[in-house]
Parts: sequence; C-alpha cells; structure tokens
Amino acid sequence: MRFPEAGRAEIVEVPRPVPAEGEVLVRVRAAGICHSDVAAYLGKHNFRCPPVITGHELAGEVVQLGPAVRQVREGARVAIEPHVGCGQCVYCRRGAYHECPGKRFVGVGDWIGAFAEYTLATESMCHALPEGMTYEEGAALEPFCVGLHAVRLARIQMGERVAILGVGAIGMMTLLAVRLAAPGQIIVSDPSPPKRELAVRLGADLALDPTAQDILEGVRAATDGHGADVVFICVARDEVLAQAVEATRRIGRLVIIASFFQGGPLPARAIQSRERTVIGSSMYTADDYQLAIRLWQKGLLPLSTLISERISLAQAPEAVAAFARNAKPDAVKTVIRFD
Repeated sequence: MRFPEAGRAEIVEVPRPVPAEGEVLVRVRAAGICHSDVAAYLGKHNFRCPPVITGHELAGEVVQLGPAVRQVREGARVAIEPHVGCGQCVYCRRGAYHECPGKRFVGVGDWIGAFAEYTLATESMCHALPEGMTYEEGAALEPFCVGLHAVRLARIQMGERVAILGVGAIGMMTLLAVRLAAPGQIIVSDPSPPKRELAVRLGADLALDPTAQDILEGVRAATDGHGADVVFICVARDEVLAQAVEATRRIGRLVIIASFFQGGPLPARAIQSRERTVIGSSMYTADDYQLAIRLWQKGLLPLSTLISERISLAQAPEAVAAFARNAKPDAVKTVIRFD
C-alpha cells in the first residue's frame, strides 16, 4: 500500500527488496496501522511524507540473509524494532540510539515499510518471537514498547495514582505497562464507550468521559483533590495537554507520549510554581523489546485483547481513509494480515 500523495492510498507492485550487508529480507506476516501512518496519509507527518510505502508495526519471517549476517537465521520468526541508529554518535555509543540524530526508520523515504509483503531490516532490528506468540502479537510489541518505555521513564512508585488521558492504542498499551508497576489507582479518559469499558476490564479503576464531564474535576475528585502523581498524555490535543498539567499534583510528573506535530504549548508558571516535572518519551530501545517479550512469556501481556479488527492488504487503503475521517472511533488496533 503506497501513499502517492496526501489523501490517497493505492495498492501497487514494486520490486522485491534485496538485502545488503548486515540486512535480512523479512516476509511481513502482520502489520499494525498506527496514528502516525494516518498522519502520513494526510500529509501531516513531519518525516513520513508521501510518496511513501510506510508502516512500522510488524512481525514476519526472515526469508533471505544478506552478507555478514551472523545472529539471525533464515526461517526465523521475528518482530522488527523499526529504527536503527548511526552507531557512531554520542547517543548510540551510550545505548540511546533511539535519540540518534541520524537514525533511520522503516517506512520513511525509500525504505519500504510494513504495508508491503516484504521489507528489509538490519540484523540488530530483529527480535525472535517466543514459541506460541502469534505474528499479530509480535506486531503489537511495537506500540506496547512505546507505552512501556514511557512507564519506565516515569519511575512509578508502588501505590502512586496514575492518570492516562486517551486510551487509543498507545494509551491502552500504556495502561498494560502501568498496571505492572503496582500503582494505587489508575484513571483513564476517552470519549469512546467501548474503549473505556475495555480499559476497565484491563485494570483501570475509573474511566472518565470527556464529552460528558470535566476531566480535571474528575481526576481531582478521585484523588482527594490533589491530582495524579503521574499523568500520561496519549492524545495530541492542546486542550488535553492543558488539562493534564492541572490534573498532575504538586511535585508530580507529566509524561508526553503523543506526537505533537504542531502546537502543544505548556503553561510555564503552572509547571514551575508547583514543581511539576515534564518528561518527554520517544519510541523505545531493544531493552524495551526484550522486557516486553519476557512479560508476554510470563502471561502478563494480553496483547491480542487489543486487536479490534483484522484486514487484508486489499482492504487497507479504505481502512486508512476511514481512520482519517474518524470513522473508526472505537477501534484500538487494526492489523493487516498477510496470509
């Protein structure tokens, strides 16, 4: 599926990629549709720009090895961590390659992404799927690791009160990660009734409806008037950001996960005078992937619960267009299956 220009998606034939040194060819078996993919479709993403074959939530089978590949075997079932650093900068050298200024992404520019039958990956990007994990769950590791990385940065203490504003795919994945940190209370907000119901089934103590109640008042009422110790922003709306600041208690932490491609002003006085800490969270590293896999192996990660629908590649253009016009407000995660 290619986005030839903003607002258009089409199915096209392209040559099968050939792995270079240190690369492998992956037959994509499952690929998730992300909000950033919809932003790319609309021409609003800052680096996933049409014309492009994008998509970065994927799992599949290694079908060909390039020269000098040592750790990955042909036939391996893998989840792909869809970015790679330069390996030379100060961030890469200290293991923070997710912040490498020169890192490259799957589905950006000429790098064919997950919305295709085949894509390339470097050896370091491949994480072996454990026995029993489906390809769909393997593709869902990527959005879960976004939430997991943010929760690790937040350093939640046992018994702390947590609020998650927006429980789409990333918010729901953040909820799965938060509950593993033994919080004292989890509050979520979302306008979708099915999403709120699912969040409660997955461990939220309270689900607020922003279309029917004041979220700030709801969070304060549930926290004895103080606000949450940690607030995660999982939807990129200026009004939600403003609510989140005030919903964070004095000396609390505010974690921004949502991608604000524009806007996103923060009230400096409200942060400074209440000693609130603002934390930015961007993507993940191999440590997050390996931890996520171990959590799944322990039975603590119900990733399949969050898959709302499964579609074919032929159905994908209409699915992306439907997301763009907000025709799927209750969907958490749509997965393209390459059967």
